Amino acid sequence: MKAVIFDCDGVLVDSEPVYAEAFSRTLAAYGCALPSALLAQALQGKSMADCYRWLATHWEFTVTSSFESDLFSCTDALIPEQLKAISDVNVIVEALECPIAVASNGVRRSVLNNLQLCRLRDYFGPHIYTAAEVGRAKPAPDVYLHAAAQLGVPAHDCLVIEDSALGVVAAQAAGMPVCWFGAAAKAEKLQQTSAASAQLYSAQTMAEVWQLLAALELLEAREPCC
Repeated sequence: MKAVIFDCDGVLVDSEPVYAEAFSRTLAAYGCALPSALLAQALQGKSMADCYRWLATHWEFTVTSSFESDLFSCTDALIPEQLKAISDVNVIVEALECPIAVASNGVRRSVLNNLQLCRLRDYFGPHIYTAAEVGRAKPAPDVYLHAAAQLGVPAHDCLVIEDSALGVVAAQAAGMPVCWFGAAAKAEKLQQTSAASAQLYSAQTMAEVWQLLAALELLEAREPCC
């Protein structure tokens, strides 16, 4: 293995509960009351376009420009108050001694801002990519293939760290080994049903991610992070 590519939301930054809360508050103001817990589960890993399609399909809610503006305003207000980095991920990112990148379905402005707030952005330099830059969002493999190409590393030599089913499918479609963070049971199920040949790992905590990276000889020699 020669590089590591991280998803952003749910892997580097704990933003998904914040986004779900912003969606819930804004939807309620427009007469569509949906709990944040439901939204967090249903929208995990989706691009904004796919989130809007889900609302239209399942709740007959049409996103307008005013709704989107209010949603972004609510999100911008909540992020500085509630956003935090995933526990111990900064130690892992700092210890990696190989090329690294971010590949996200998120809005680029938000991805950059969230990484900056959590003091992670500088670790990745120019290698922060979003689906909007390459066309198709996850579960298409485009953003992962783009990140690998920009790093100059073959796809099969890039380990992906993901927390959503959409992202895992995208990484496998790209032919990349992937670690499903926080979802061991789901990872086992996907491995059994997937036709993809890429290796699938699982990790419930960043301590387990550390162990995997150490086993793959991608970390500097040091004590476990936690």
